[in-house]
Amino acid sequence: MIKNLIFDFNGTMIFDSELQRQAWGQMLAQTFNHQMTEHDFQTEIAGRNNSYTFNHYADHPLTTAEAAAFSEKKEAIYREICGQRPDKFCLVAGLKQFLTQAQAAGIAMNIATASEKPNVDFFFDQLGLSQWFDRDQVVINDGALPGKPAPDMFLTALAHVNGLPTETAIFEDSPSGIQAANRAQVAQTILVVEPDAPDPILNATLTINHQINDYQTLFEQL
Repeated sequence: MIKNLIFDFNGTMIFDSELQRQAWGQMLAQTFNHQMTEHDFQTEIAGRNNSYTFNHYADHPLTTAEAAAFSEKKEAIYREICGQRPDKFCLVAGLKQFLTQAQAAGIAMNIATASEKPNVDFFFDQLGLSQWFDRDQVVINDGALPGKPAPDMFLTALAHVNGLPTETAIFEDSPSGIQAANRAQVAQTILVVEPDAPDPILNATLTINHQINDYQTLFEQL
């Protein structure tokens, strides 16, 4: 029986891949003179923490301060783009009802995201997430834990709601996130796929229990 739900955020609770691609493409071109490809986005960006990505494209190992400055610049670009695109910067279809239904059923819920504090605060403020989630329990990219595909972020988010992996479903959209969910050895791994977006590049060895495009009919399947 599923008693806990742990969500990635970007690409899972909001379909913002177009916005992320725009922000990362602009950032990599301006900062590293690199033209981002779809393979770049899926393997070196989606689900990864920013420090990993910037170090991957830099020509020297970055200091903590350098990586933080790059990250601040990229996320400011992203938030500005979000403000210009309310058609994309919104919760996935059916998610509000799904969260409310799960909450009423006594299912514990949390978020584990590669996003950093300014973005998570922005999401909570703009999307009303506090009605379902405790902001203080959310696990974010603050450098305290290894990034995905390590399972640590998911396991910590689960510990914050006193949940067991064997009673948990994780929602993810990225290859590194699916791998992290598998490594956490949870009961169910659910792949969320944005309609009309490029298919995720997934290793055939990964375990996926459900694949969804929205949350409108999912509750009965858990």
